[in-house]
Amino acid sequence: MRVWEILGIDPTHEVSAIKKAYAAKLKIHHPEDDPDGYQRLREAYDQATKLAKRQQKQTSRATEEPEAFAGLEMEQEDGTETEDITLDEEAGLYDEDDGPRRIPRMVLWQERDKERDDPGSQAEHFIGQVERLYRDFPSRIETTKWAALLNSDVVWNIHLQNGISGRLLDFLEKHYFLPKEVWKLLDSAFHWSGLVAEDKESFSEQYPKVYAYAFAQSYEAANMGYSLLLGAGEIDHEAYLRYREEAWLALMNHDLPAAQHSLEKAWDLFDADPDVIRMEAECGWRLGEPERVLAMSDRLIQLCPDQADGYWYRSRIWMQDGRLAEAVQDLQRILSQLPDHMLALSLAGTCYKKLGNLEKAKEMFQRILVLDANDIDAVLALAEINALMIKDLRARRVKGSRSVRKRLYRELGKAPLLKRLKQAAYFFVSNKWFSLICIVALHLWIASSFVKHTGETPLAYWSEAVRPFKIMNVSSASKWELLAPEEAVRVKLADASYMAIQEVKVKDGSGKETTMYLSLDEAKKQGLQSNITGHLCMGYLDGKAIFVVGNYKQTKEIYDFQRIELEGTLRSMPEELKTEIENWKNRSSKSALSKPLPISDKYIDATAKPSKKTLPSLPLRIYFYLFILALFYVSALRELRRVSKLVGYN
Repeated sequence: MRVWEILGIDPTHEVSAIKKAYAAKLKIHHPEDDPDGYQRLREAYDQATKLAKRQQKQTSRATEEPEAFAGLEMEQEDGTETEDITLDEEAGLYDEDDGPRRIPRMVLWQERDKERDDPGSQAEHFIGQVERLYRDFPSRIETTKWAALLNSDVVWNIHLQNGISGRLLDFLEKHYFLPKEVWKLLDSAFHWSGLVAEDKESFSEQYPKVYAYAFAQSYEAANMGYSLLLGAGEIDHEAYLRYREEAWLALMNHDLPAAQHSLEKAWDLFDADPDVIRMEAECGWRLGEPERVLAMSDRLIQLCPDQADGYWYRSRIWMQDGRLAEAVQDLQRILSQLPDHMLALSLAGTCYKKLGNLEKAKEMFQRILVLDANDIDAVLALAEINALMIKDLRARRVKGSRSVRKRLYRELGKAPLLKRLKQAAYFFVSNKWFSLICIVALHLWIASSFVKHTGETPLAYWSEAVRPFKIMNVSSASKWELLAPEEAVRVKLADASYMAIQEVKVKDGSGKETTMYLSLDEAKKQGLQSNITGHLCMGYLDGKAIFVVGNYKQTKEIYDFQRIELEGTLRSMPEELKTEIENWKNRSSKSALSKPLPISDKYIDATAKPSKKTLPSLPLRIYFYLFILALFYVSALRELRRVSKLVGYN
């Protein structure tokens, strides 16, 4: 009957067994969480109880009392009550604080059970059990002990589970060296994967180690082995595992000195861990220490003869040393276990080619193209092998070689240039599409930042930065008209005169500087003689009046000789200066000028020697963007160089 299937027991007439099964299933099918499942369970329980009682109706009262007593003893042993559970009484199985629980029948146990059922005590007791289990390394890595602990009532109490989950996460964030299988058990009990799905960023920020070991697939340290450490003896397992993790992280960050240090510390504690030996081999390979790589490879093969890593490291060293036959032997062991190991296929193909076994080499590269039709290296290697085979057939003049050569020529595929260009472009874009998108995006981003901070495009900015500084010789009025402000000029003026107009710079209370143009008398009247920064003079260039703000030395030369040759920077004439020049014309005793005096829209600032225009400084992030852009360009150019071989080959 389906009744017994729902209860999860074999058919029985024992009411106590039925109630025990019902109480166990009630933890799974809580009426609030699973009302449909609870309804089916309740109906199955009622029907099974009726069937059992029907069979016991003929039992005498004398026999019922011992059975009741036996039921009482059963409750004392396992906590399962044997009286019937009515719908009204069932609410007693739930406590608003503790969730599902059993109600003891004897008053003698009430105080003890009250203490046991206290939520704080239960949670404290559970965390204590976790700590004891973690401290004992053999027990820590045994999934059955974790499963037994996680099947305790306190874990299934919905009112306690959230609090226990938080305390357990806090503990595991500091004590996280557990096998992957244990993490899976923990997640299945506390449903942390749901928290990760809701807000991965927040969870990983609050519990980075829990996230790395339980959920981050790329965190290789979480997948390292633990069982072999049982043979390490009485060592500090926690310190060892920390050294092992630090070594892996250092290798991931290409910090070889740090990796070396952590590996030495781990090696001093235990020297038979395949994961540490594998990292020793990788470290030796990166440091160019072939003897160390060979020693670690042999040790790894000795410990794990069925794993490919030891053979892979050793085959690469043997190929470097020219021991091609031994390298091929190791590579074949790898391929027997991992037929799609593309690196092993490529290395084996290269070894076979060097050994002269072109057919076998061709087979290796053809297998690569089956896995990845866009592998350019395999395409080029096959083309080279076919060319060598044709050359060999021609040299040996073997009978029937003509048809073989024709087939090889077809495989060689002497394609026209346009077709090769299209193929190369396809390979390039398919392999580097992400880099190309990033290059375009970074160009737009950098250009926007340049305009925002400098007011110029990157091209204009760098053009100005690399443009050599040059002073323009101005020898005519027509050339003067073509000049733009901020250019450096050299000019020779005739009929020059001092105009008694001073350039005065003053600062207000906030430190803001203001430039004024005042007559000498006015400057004295306002007591601003110490603020004079220049003196206005006038001279003629090719009959055109040119105004100059010069220093004392230049002004004195004009005053003494009425001519001067000077260098300065062209500036736009402010309205204040134009107004003061008009005032000067009105009050000058030389108002009847022999030459016209049109007021120009620019003048020469000769107070300081002209220098190159100072460019606005760039923010640090633009240099960072440029660095990232350069990395993407390097990656794209390397790929371009690789695909160019395809274009060049015919």
